[in-house]
Amino acid sequence: MATTTDGAATGSVPSEMRHLLRVNLSERTVETEEIPEAYRNAFVSGKGLGAAMLLDELPPGTDPLAPENPLFFMFGPLTGHAPGTSRYGVVTKSPLTGAFVDSYSGGHFPSMFRFAMPSYLGVVFEGSADEPVLLRVDDGEVSIEDADHLWGSHDARETAREFPDRDTKVAAIGPAGENEVRFATISSDEASHHAGRGGVGAVMGSKNLKAVVASGTKPDDGALQELRIDHMRRLGNDAEVEWAREGGTQLIVDWTQEVGALPSHNWTEGTIADVETLNIDAFEPGHRRPDSCYNCPVACGHVTDFSDTDVDGAFPDASVAWGPEYETIGMMGANTDVTDVTGVTELADRADRLGMDTITLGNVVSWLMETSERGLVDFDIEFGDAETAAEVVDRVAHREGIGDALAEGTVGAAEELCPDAPEAREAAVEVKGMELPAYDPRASLSMALAYATSDRGACHQRAFPIGSDALGGERDPFDTEGHAAAVVDEQNEGALSFSMVACDFTAYNYERVAEWLRELGYDLTVDDLETVGERAWTMTRLFNLREGFERADDSLPERLTEPLESGGPADGNRVTEAEFETMLEEYYDIRGWTEAGVPEAATIERLDLEPFVPEDVEIAG
Repeated sequence: MATTTDGAATGSVPSEMRHLLRVNLSERTVETEEIPEAYRNAFVSGKGLGAAMLLDELPPGTDPLAPENPLFFMFGPLTGHAPGTSRYGVVTKSPLTGAFVDSYSGGHFPSMFRFAMPSYLGVVFEGSADEPVLLRVDDGEVSIEDADHLWGSHDARETAREFPDRDTKVAAIGPAGENEVRFATISSDEASHHAGRGGVGAVMGSKNLKAVVASGTKPDDGALQELRIDHMRRLGNDAEVEWAREGGTQLIVDWTQEVGALPSHNWTEGTIADVETLNIDAFEPGHRRPDSCYNCPVACGHVTDFSDTDVDGAFPDASVAWGPEYETIGMMGANTDVTDVTGVTELADRADRLGMDTITLGNVVSWLMETSERGLVDFDIEFGDAETAAEVVDRVAHREGIGDALAEGTVGAAEELCPDAPEAREAAVEVKGMELPAYDPRASLSMALAYATSDRGACHQRAFPIGSDALGGERDPFDTEGHAAAVVDEQNEGALSFSMVACDFTAYNYERVAEWLRELGYDLTVDDLETVGERAWTMTRLFNLREGFERADDSLPERLTEPLESGGPADGNRVTEAEFETMLEEYYDIRGWTEAGVPEAATIERLDLEPFVPEDVEIAG
């Protein structure tokens, strides 16, 4: 790590959670090291701490699938203690984009790891094993074990079921990770939860690491009981998260349809003809019960099973352990014109078990449908064809036939399959190489800015400003005013949430995070926490700049500059260059970055980041 001085401007953090587990897979060694206090004071945990350590440890220009690319599992100070914080983040260099990536997952695995290793804020995997292995942690005992019997024969769900003890939870890759599909996930809790975006599962596969298996004993943290009960009651009753309790993300289908933001027919339309075939009511016959992450009363998940129902579809017995969530419905369903709920459920379950990000995968399938229809790719598939789409999913995970090119993502597929067809590249709708999630920004210009400036490529979780304009709020979604400030604020607050490794749906604002951290012995004010979020975002910007990204990469795909069809109130709308540049320039100015998008020296100084910026990273001024 970079040389630092103790005592950063941010308030102090306690010493109990201070360790990093360093796992060298090439040498099969495991060591514990202490994370310097200055790092913990400045970044606390999660995203910011992971970004700082990645920037330190990764040589510039490293191939993401090379042994030299470290893979961090990051946990937060609240993991296993507070409701809605049973999450972990995976930080590395993305094989899909070449940019910084942090990808998060919930369920029960994160809390079980915390119980097993209570003083650890993270694990870093370096090198690559010569044969498949798994890491086992069991109440403080750590071992690297052979996993030959799982590699090539077990999907993510089957792998987890090899460890049936109820106090053992598993995070594993499926065939997609083993085959280094560039959007492979890391799946936990029998493939019901996923560190999904950016190909973190491919990095795990490149290291011959099949799984992380955690067993632990819940600690006695009775001192937190009163605060835990208070927040449990809030999450179980407050209107703030009522939508998540009542239906979860499946409700969003109707919301985006209403404003014209539901992508359809590979990003050419903003609504579907009959939303009643794909909304939450359409999934209701298959809804078996709600599900939740560890110690969370919201229970936003759906267990879906269409067997023994009278729903007619391509896969009448389709089921999925969790979901399908909105992003899967939007990208594997609406954007491919698959409006059969059994088809979407089957596609979701295959992606879960095989270990692939359904956002990128849905874009890949819709791209293939369009290019096939236009005669650019020699493959027989039509929009709305759920059966052939399911076959494509299998081919991608195993890199079989055309699946080998599709496993590279839409940009890679276009370059490999259609090198002389610019229209095929135009049909790949992405930012920085990462495909867009299911919110068409032609219905909300703020989302255009959020996608373009996201540190990991197109992402709705780094900022969700459509929620405060098109989906409800005072800003005009078709104007540029106020969008830059909203995106900056949401990115900073989100970066804090990811640094705490807390769930988006459980109402952890600055004040509540500060309240919890005080109970754990942290001396951090609301102002301190605001700075932690901005520091984290600035560190990821510095990483991307070092890896060759520049202002030109903060841009939108060409397709979004064309008028939206059938977009309801957004019909005929597009994102013009003038509108986008106006927002981007204001965004850079608010952040204290130059016109080229480089953080200024004064910004680095204001955030007390000088000790954490390696010598190979340039700043402006």
